[in-house]
Amino acid sequence: MCLEINRLGYRQESVVENQWEDNDEFDSEYDIKLEELNDVAEVFYLIGQELQNSNIVQFKVEGFGKLPWPVDVSTDFLTVIEQIPDILKFLDSDLSTYNLEFYEQGIERKIFFRKEEDLIRLNCYGSKSEVTWGQNIEEKPLEKKYLKTMIYEMIKSFVSISNELCPTLTSHRSFQEWKLRIDMPY
Repeated sequence: MCLEINRLGYRQESVVENQWEDNDEFDSEYDIKLEELNDVAEVFYLIGQELQNSNIVQFKVEGFGKLPWPVDVSTDFLTVIEQIPDILKFLDSDLSTYNLEFYEQGIERKIFFRKEEDLIRLNCYGSKSEVTWGQNIEEKPLEKKYLKTMIYEMIKSFVSISNELCPTLTSHRSFQEWKLRIDMPY
């Protein structure tokens, strides 16, 4: 799972004026003012739209017999980023299992994390009983330290490109509180 940023594509294909910079009102499509945003999910939604429209950010998920998964930044990545604080809490806790849910229509899968000392085993299932994943492939176990590094790198990329493309949104109180919850080791 990674968030790729292709700046070359941005410079050549998608030089788009930032629609929120120096303006407290967003694009008329959203017709929202910054102070009207109530929680981080709303901020993530708007950031996701901006990242998707920039043509420089791509979310990639591979594994469990399917390369690559049909995911995008504006929907599927946001479902993951909302769950990041809980994943990190799980990795540092005594809990033995955690489910990362890709709950949006079209994916509807869960990645099941199971701790075995300093290793994390991953498996994937349909997120609902009526959703058949068709696979029951357990990936090679990952070292917990490696998994945390991978997650923090993804967060770092997300925060960096979001700060660049939509600094007004990343300065929102709920986004700043989310960053505190993930306790990034800078």
